[in-house]
Amino acid sequence: MSTVGTPVLLKKPGKRLSLNLSDAVYDELTQLADERQSSMTEIVRLALGLVRIAISESAVGNKLVVTSKTGEALKEIVLPR
Repeated sequence: MSTVGTPVLLKKPGKRLSLNLSDAVYDELTQLADERQSSMTEIVRLALGLVRIAISESAVGNKLVVTSKTGEALKEIVLPR
């Protein structure tokens, strides 16, 4: 199993983006940023990197699985098409 270091996506952005989010999604994004003591921008970049991995691995038949500390599969992450 490989781990992910600091992806290219975490470097300083060159473009600015405006998003329309529901109140619930905005609140969740704010909560995640607070929990990680990070910015909302960093949470979005992290999410984009994780989705990129999920899509590329799914394309070659691999699965994303959350495991316990002992390696027991707890749940599979499946992206909607």
